[in-house]
Amino acid sequence: MFVLRSKYRDLQARHERVVRLLTTAREQLADFKGAAIRTAGRNTALTEQLETARDTAGVDTEYASQLETRLARVLRVCVRYRATNRQLERDVARLQRRLDDAAGLNTAAMEFGARWQERRADVHWPRPAEGVNPS
Repeated sequence: MFVLRSKYRDLQARHERVVRLLTTAREQLADFKGAAIRTAGRNTALTEQLETARDTAGVDTEYASQLETRLARVLRVCVRYRATNRQLERDVARLQRRLDDAAGLNTAAMEFGARWQERRADVHWPRPAEGVNPS
């Protein structure tokens, strides 16, 4: 039985690709297995540490549960207070803008005259020393 040369090359290329995929899969499997073993070891060590801490601290699970409930309640209140605070800050900024509008503090004339004290001729301002940046 004859096999065409082109068909042989195609099969050889396909075989090489499958071998590469198999090698890659084996390497990944070894990496995953190592990671799983390390994770299991860490989990065991952490579980032992947790049990030791619970035994030495004499933690009452009911008390810990109550503390978790209280903490969750405090966090909810904190979120609500922060939201209220942000809203109040926005309201204050809006009211300040309205007050500035009503008092005429944000007009072009006010901005033009904002530095009039610095331009007064009867006041002598001290000059900065040579080589010193005034800002």
